[in-house]
Amino acid sequence: MKTLNAILAALFSLAVPLSGGAQNIPYREYEPMEQYVPNVSGDLSLSGTYQYWKDPANLDYRLAGNPDENWKLNWKFMDPPFNKAIHGGHFALDRGETLFQQINVDGRFAKCLGGGKLKHLRAGYPRWRADLKHVAGLEEVIEYCGGKQGRVLQNGSYDNSAISLYLASLGGGQPISIDVSRGPMKEAYERGRHLFHSKAGAYNFACATCHTHNIGKRLRGNTITTIYGDAAHYPVYRTQYMLQSLHLRFAECNADARTQPLVPGSKPYTDLEVFVTALTNGYPISVPAERDW
Repeated sequence: MKTLNAILAALFSLAVPLSGGAQNIPYREYEPMEQYVPNVSGDLSLSGTYQYWKDPANLDYRLAGNPDENWKLNWKFMDPPFNKAIHGGHFALDRGETLFQQINVDGRFAKCLGGGKLKHLRAGYPRWRADLKHVAGLEEVIEYCGGKQGRVLQNGSYDNSAISLYLASLGGGQPISIDVSRGPMKEAYERGRHLFHSKAGAYNFACATCHTHNIGKRLRGNTITTIYGDAAHYPVYRTQYMLQSLHLRFAECNADARTQPLVPGSKPYTDLEVFVTALTNGYPISVPAERDW
């Protein structure tokens, strides 16, 4: 009898949380999942614009000058080589180089970031960090490694992004290459893909609402572009916000869609970064770039 009572008590204790948990799960809608290819050429099956911007050296600038067609270039006409004499991204790059040289005086900062040749660093992030025990983006690692050297480089801050921009510039022209085929990186990619399609906020929008299913359509004064290839030009100089990391861009999009923004370096944003970066695989790093919006 005691054994039966113990079994019933155990079953009841399991049933209560499950019942209560189910009642507390918020209702959530999702955008339809597409067959994403973790490579920049995957855009061919969605917007079909990859043919216009796949070769940075041979862009058709006639499209860039046409407000109704410049979205087809996915803003790559403002990636290097960019014919504007100078913009804030160049100043940020100089700032990043100065800070890096100051912090890396004994070489330990560079070793913590990933060691080896720094020119290969940006192309391989986000990645699994054994010391952090999770997948991390480059800006999170800059904050972590800076802290080990006694420097405060908060993820999302100007100085953090400036160092990230400088490190990216060392690998300018190298194709982004992260492996999301197995392990923690695949898990992060799948979580990011799920989040990309999760609707939230007052407008009940998901990232995919705009950047997958409404590409080429007007959103106020702008035309929506594909998400493919975007990670290669971050951190980017934004004319209204100065220097912006990819996580700050996520936060801005959340705010515009009336969704609570998250802190740069948070796990959901890192998962989104993995997903977006995987869709940039094969496209060359292009910094310092400029965007108007």
